[in-house]
Amino acid sequence: MTKQETAMPDPYERRALLLHLGDVLESVFCLSQCADEYASIGEAVKGNEALAEFTLLGFVDTKMAPRDFIRRASGAFFVWPKALLDETLNRPMLANTVKHDLFADNAKGWDAYVEERRKNVPWFGDDLPERAQSAAPAHEAAPAPVAQKQKRKASAEKPSRYSTWPWPDKAGDA
Repeated sequence: MTKQETAMPDPYERRALLLHLGDVLESVFCLSQCADEYASIGEAVKGNEALAEFTLLGFVDTKMAPRDFIRRASGAFFVWPKALLDETLNRPMLANTVKHDLFADNAKGWDAYVEERRKNVPWFGDDLPERAQSAAPAHEAAPAPVAQKQKRKASAEKPSRYSTWPWPDKAGDA
């Protein structure tokens, strides 16, 4: 098999994961509209027809509070947009954040979720560490002024992760 043949599924897998991310965001939005009406995800899915369409809600702990699901799903998936644009996918990280944040004490739900994801992304959930880890916090505590200057200097020298992928580097063309 050539390198091109092995790389071919990657865009389709990324697309499948982006479509799933869209479904997750839609489920979070829909649930946020009625979260205060229900004590648990199970009650919300039974009481709201629109929510029953989101398979993810069927895999998470049915006793989880809707607001807790919204918080946990946000933590589980906030790294996906950037990660899916990286030149090389960090496959374990994509699944690991979801496992840690949404399925920490729900192995049966996790297994069902992985089985569903693998219909479109055969490697999803492979090669995970024994202990799942959450994504890094979106906002760090405010660093000391000296550390802030060093961080700004370092980030000014470092090229953007999106400077070339998936588009060729045009800096040499000028």
